Formats: sequence, C-alpha cells, structure tokens
Amino acid sequence: MKLRWNKQLIIAYKNTFESPEGKIVLEDLKKKAPLLTNGISPNTDMNTLLLLEGQSNVLKHIYRMLSRDPNEEQVERARIERRIS
Repeated sequence: MKLRWNKQLIIAYKNTFESPEGKIVLEDLKKKAPLLTNGISPNTDMNTLLLLEGQSNVLKHIYRMLSRDPNEEQVERARIERRIS
C-alpha cells in the first residue's frame, strides 16, 4: 500500500470543507451518512451494513484530510498511519 499525501490535495479539501458553504455540505453529509451507526438492528441485512460502512468511510476520509497539515513531513505521517491502520 503506497501512502503519499499531496499537499495541494490537502489544501483543496481544507478550502472546500472549511468554507461556510463546505461546512453546510459536510453537516448534510453527516446526516445522510452517520459516522457512528448506533441503533443498528441485529436483523439488519449485510447489504445495508456494507452501504453504511462505505458511507462512513467517505466521511472518515474527509475528516482525515481536514486534520492533516499540508506542511507536515509526509513520509513520517505515512509511517504513523500505516502502523495505526
């Protein structure tokens, strides 16, 4: 797995989702694809669970990108995240 963070991409995420309009869109996405799906019934089918997981992963990726410092040492960050995941 090759991990390489693109400084311009991080800045683009920040410009998009930290703008007033971006914050509105992010709030809407959180309502549509909750990060934590409490209250899932034990009878929920596998397809629904996979859909919820996929939606959650998209939001997690957005938040991960927003938490990055575009000036941070990229190699060290990749090593740390590889150990965590």
